[in-house]
Amino acid sequence: KVVVGPRSALWLPYSNPGLIIVDEEHDSSYKQKEPAPRFHARDAAIYLSSLFGAKVILGSATPSVESLYNVQQGKYAYAGLKDRYQGVKMPVIEIINAKSLETVKLSGVKLVTPELQQAVLEALQQKKQVILFQNRRGYAPFQLCTICGWVPQCKNCSVSLTYHKSTDKLHCHYCGLKAAVVRSCPACGSDKLVSKSFGTEKIEEEVQHIFPEARVARMDVDSMRGKHSMRELLDLLEKRKIDILVGTQMVVKGLDFASVALVGILSADSLLSYPDFRVNERAFQLMEQVSGRAGRADGKGRVLIQAYNLTHPVLQLVKDHDVHNFYMQEIGYRNHFAYPPFTRLIKIVFKHKDETRTAAAATLMAGALQAVPGISLQGPAPALVPRVRNQYIYEIWVKCSKDNKQLESVKQFLKNERMHIINKRGNSNVQVIFDVDPM
Repeated sequence: KVVVGPRSALWLPYSNPGLIIVDEEHDSSYKQKEPAPRFHARDAAIYLSSLFGAKVILGSATPSVESLYNVQQGKYAYAGLKDRYQGVKMPVIEIINAKSLETVKLSGVKLVTPELQQAVLEALQQKKQVILFQNRRGYAPFQLCTICGWVPQCKNCSVSLTYHKSTDKLHCHYCGLKAAVVRSCPACGSDKLVSKSFGTEKIEEEVQHIFPEARVARMDVDSMRGKHSMRELLDLLEKRKIDILVGTQMVVKGLDFASVALVGILSADSLLSYPDFRVNERAFQLMEQVSGRAGRADGKGRVLIQAYNLTHPVLQLVKDHDVHNFYMQEIGYRNHFAYPPFTRLIKIVFKHKDETRTAAAATLMAGALQAVPGISLQGPAPALVPRVRNQYIYEIWVKCSKDNKQLESVKQFLKNERMHIINKRGNSNVQVIFDVDPM
């Protein structure tokens, strides 16, 4: 009668579904990026329901811009819950100037501001639990030679290697490569190598240093690899055998513990500086969702957000828990710059081990697309990470109108053009991948 499952549950052979509930519908993990089929489970659920006349409930405390736009257009009904469960108050959010870190660096503290330290201390004294959020795993996202600027790079991918203290190795988060830690710079011979930025491992170490009596645990992909790791950690949290939990966005999703009184977000700037048109939406959703872990039982929760750019408009909207005004601001930007939900996007990805062939194939596709009316192009250009697993990656982004007929004609044109490019001599191994409505 009831099926609970991930996005793949939509492909089960249903005979007569009556209701589909998509919980946390804003979550980007509903979009399958690799491998094909590259579908969005939320949109697929809506289409599946239309085949059977079923109902759909999209649930979220921070709905996606696309869903709120469909509400505004009258396509979806909207039920707003203005109060937390049992009338509990929303947590108080404070924005902390991260420049205050300069005042404590002499004591060896580099990541936790004095204000956040004091708040953690007060929570621990009240026998409450604390969650510290940083959306980067590992110990140090990259190392740097202070003499010549050399940074250890993955030999298979165009990314810097992340140092993991648990393995004492440099890891690539794209291909899984592990390399020995570099002690001297191979470019200039200097031993002046320093770690830059910080991940969850480094935060865990520093928090343990500041609060030696506290029981500290970490929740990220690396620490949760074991079959029962997640269940064991959640059991310890529920039994209050953990005082401070340090984690990535895994801590955002559905943790409901009555004794969590404080949430600290250690680097809001890193969430707000990613080069993507959805960056503000994702940062708002992440910060709002993680703040919702605090004070779920008694409404006495506090959230402290460390940031350097205190004037960023998203921070004030998070502070006020203001989903409506965030949407109004974001939908204005999307309309002005012609991004979804006002247009449809198609990302065309080209992959090959030879960069020249990858670029040539992308250029051929872009040249052919110039003749298609009513669309706009961005690219071809190297991807944000231009090489992964020894394959060079180029991208073209196509903006189409929301007219389904035009979208279908563009799709057919792209399929034909892909065959034309692949059939050219020397291009048989070039991968041309289409992603409609990329996330």
